[in-house]
Amino acid sequence: MDSIDRRTIIKAGAAAGTLLWLGCSSDDGGGGARTTIAGGSTTSTAPTPTERISLRLPGRAFGFPSPFAYMAGLGYYQMSFVYDTLLWKDASGELLPWLAESFEAATDGSSYTFTLREGVLWHDGTPLTVDDVVFTFDYYKSLTLSFLVIAQPVFVASVTATGPSTVKITLDRPAVTFPDVVAGALPIVPRHIWDGVADPGASQELSVLVGSGPYVVDSYSEAEGTLAYTANDEYFLGAPFVERIELVPVGDELTALLAGETAATGPTLVNVRPEALAPFRDDDTYGIAEQPAGYTFPLYWNIGRGGALADVRVRRACAHAIDRADIAERLVGENGVPGNPGFLPPSHPAHVEVDQYGFSTERAGALLDEAGYTQPASGGVRQSSDGTPLRFELLFPTTETPLAELVIAGLSAVGIDVSLRPVELGPPLFGAKLSGDYDLALTLYPGPGGVPPDGDADTLRQIFSSRVAPGTASAGGYENAEFDRLADQQLVAQDESERAELLARMQEILAEDLPVLALYYADLRQVYRRDVFDQWYYTPGGFPVSTYNKQLFVTGLQTGTDIRPTR
Repeated sequence: MDSIDRRTIIKAGAAAGTLLWLGCSSDDGGGGARTTIAGGSTTSTAPTPTERISLRLPGRAFGFPSPFAYMAGLGYYQMSFVYDTLLWKDASGELLPWLAESFEAATDGSSYTFTLREGVLWHDGTPLTVDDVVFTFDYYKSLTLSFLVIAQPVFVASVTATGPSTVKITLDRPAVTFPDVVAGALPIVPRHIWDGVADPGASQELSVLVGSGPYVVDSYSEAEGTLAYTANDEYFLGAPFVERIELVPVGDELTALLAGETAATGPTLVNVRPEALAPFRDDDTYGIAEQPAGYTFPLYWNIGRGGALADVRVRRACAHAIDRADIAERLVGENGVPGNPGFLPPSHPAHVEVDQYGFSTERAGALLDEAGYTQPASGGVRQSSDGTPLRFELLFPTTETPLAELVIAGLSAVGIDVSLRPVELGPPLFGAKLSGDYDLALTLYPGPGGVPPDGDADTLRQIFSSRVAPGTASAGGYENAEFDRLADQQLVAQDESERAELLARMQEILAEDLPVLALYYADLRQVYRRDVFDQWYYTPGGFPVSTYNKQLFVTGLQTGTDIRPTR
């Protein structure tokens, strides 16, 4: 299709080894902070009643869709169709009562008591009870799971049944993100299926996929990557509006949509220039759901290796040498903005102004001179006083070759020699990053885990705190005692203004230390056919899912739990 930019990256249609996007870090922390949500539903204005629909969507199986064998964010949403959580988000960003009809939080945030709905059944007809909820938390705690299982019961000290329909969850420390990243994300599993299973990740028969969710798996092919679901018409909210969902691998998602092979693109359409979307914006057949700054491309310095990259003056020089505004304009035009040294995008509610390290080869050169890396009179690569050249290797995914070349050009102009180390997107990239096998690393965030840059600002703690277990997005070798202290404080801060002040100072420290530099933020897009389904939305904060939100498929509407009327 000539009108589609060949550099368009369709992340959701990548190979299953490309472990990408969305979801909460399996370490701890994530979505937006709430206190209590209880009671009924709020619905958007209902469209005209219609028949129940089926959706054929691009995608492929990311792992096996059980709570213990899915892979990363894309695998999470595939699992979430089958299993439910205590709470769940809709387009408003608010947490809806889901398996829990209400909950109460202790004043200091140290515990939460949930009241379960009555009459909820597992797919095999067995009643869902508080015993299943207690078992779920205890079972997860007994397991050692892959970091790709992104929803895990972090912060939880104990879970006890306090009545026939109530359960109390006591935290090991108050955490303002608990409702989102645990209560709104951890799938509740049936004890009678999993009790006694020592290695649930290895249990990958369709018979174990017994959930309470709105869909049951109709077919699954690991080899072909296909998944199909049929509606659970006995669902506690009512028969889901979307009657059947099919996920099928496609080549170019925009081409498949134009050909009528699918009802929409996937949710992770990024790096799309405006001209590539023009055919869809100019045709009323299509709609476009958008999420500003939903993705970023960070440059990591491996500070833990010591040497030149451990010198903040060198990192600051690099920031001045890389023209982030030019990069954003070249690669995405108006569909993105330059990166921010404080990491959070300008559109983020917690964003504060920090030093931007404006493009200046002169300033970059002065900082390098100050750090003791001088350039020969004839030009070329800078050297230290002992003659060691300022030379590094850049690890990056082959999908981002144009970005890598722009970064290298900027650094080369100030006398920093950088060689290219392209690897396939997926384990070769994220494995090397996680193990620390790099000098400079250009990656995609959130990658296989973590809250996206527009999500809850606790993502700063998850990436930059030295007290958090290393992950694929961690800043390699970075330590700052003041940052760590502030990061812990914001997690427990119940007062929003107090938390905002803590987050502001954290961003200032990051801009001063520059352990990571966000190069640019790309807007996410999903293009869809209006005549098939017209209610698509991006889940605010990108957690727990993106546009493939089961609330949307169950209700046919953007908000609430009432199901769209059908004829």
